[in-house]
Amino acid sequence: MRLLVLAAAALLIPVAAAGAQVDVEVVVDYNPAAGELPEGVAVDKRGDVFVSLSPLGQVRKIGRDGSETVLAQVVPPGSGNGTLGLAVDAPGNVYVAVATFDSTTSGVYRIDREGTSTRLPGTDEIAFPNGVTLDKQGNVYVTDTIEGAVWRVPAAGGDAEPWFDSPLLEGDGRIGFGFPLGANGIAFRQNEIVVGNTELARLVRITIEPDGSAGSASVLVEDPDLFAVDGLAFDVHGNLWAAVIAQSTIVRVSPSGAVTTVATAADGLDWASSIAFGKNGDLWAVNFAIGPPGGPGPALLRLDVGVKGQPVP
Repeated sequence: MRLLVLAAAALLIPVAAAGAQVDVEVVVDYNPAAGELPEGVAVDKRGDVFVSLSPLGQVRKIGRDGSETVLAQVVPPGSGNGTLGLAVDAPGNVYVAVATFDSTTSGVYRIDREGTSTRLPGTDEIAFPNGVTLDKQGNVYVTDTIEGAVWRVPAAGGDAEPWFDSPLLEGDGRIGFGFPLGANGIAFRQNEIVVGNTELARLVRITIEPDGSAGSASVLVEDPDLFAVDGLAFDVHGNLWAAVIAQSTIVRVSPSGAVTTVATAADGLDWASSIAFGKNGDLWAVNFAIGPPGGPGPALLRLDVGVKGQPVP
């Protein structure tokens, strides 16, 4: 986590001076002194919200009544980069990527509604598990940020396997993190996966073949407004929404690749790392707040964006 903060502080990225006039509500304020830095967010079909607190190795649940509880202590506090990207399936199981650089703890975990966490077999082989998504069959897809790859855990059982790797997903080290930051956020829609390449400011579309294998890959868009792209989420119209962490922005990308800034630091974003649609046209986001001090700090936010998200698979 220390490496993450130092690298973030070294970034000099211009941030838009004015917000995009969206309504942003702070739902939970977190305490950075207590290690409460939220990195991932997901929302289930019932409207419960889940947040990963990276340095603490936790996943917390924010209920529809506003209560907050620790759903699972996945790994001990201070374990590498800890708990990162989140996804949730139709039955309400939560999936969390854990990057500890220790094969005994790193990987992807499934957490049931009772809070029992189980590491998915084979995911300990992923160098830096980061983003997570599921398709309609329940297959789990995980980005490997260091290797520029996507892994797949079959719903039918069995070990995780490398599913797709390409120079399109590789970082080049320009952020100065100590290793390349390539494949990061990931989202599923219909018969394709879209992956964000953090350092190359790029979104890559990968088709899924009928047999489940990876098909062709193409660049949906490459744009300076996507530099340091992180979490992704689709809306019902096929627009892709992205948290651009080091620019403290949330952008919307049309199916043709047009990029529109929706919210900025002026709206209360502070190194927003992940987003997830709720049930009623709201977009949830987390302020990871790992950059230079002066922002509003770590928080769980709700944005009124007036469009529904793609339903949970």
